[in-house]
Amino acid sequence: MGSVEAVEATESTVDAELLGRVADSMAELLPRVLKREVTDLGADTKLFTELGLSSASTLELLLELEDELEIQIDVEEIDQADLETVGTLAAYIAAHTVADE
Repeated sequence: MGSVEAVEATESTVDAELLGRVADSMAELLPRVLKREVTDLGADTKLFTELGLSSASTLELLLELEDELEIQIDVEEIDQADLETVGTLAAYIAAHTVADE
């Protein structure tokens, strides 16, 4: 399984280093959350229609990412467009993260 390297940030407030870490962690965590192998994962992979993510598995993924990366994700502003693809979710997380202290 390859890492998600082609994640493109659309917001200027995105931390590029964190974006890369989020994308790599998503590639590692999605198979565990989905309880199956995930192949050909890319920034444009659709979370719900291609991977079959549900609301519950999305929450699980976000919680796993928080633990893995030791961050807090601000989910107050998240909308459906942010959950469209691996890349849009990674960009949202990189732009809406508060470091754990």
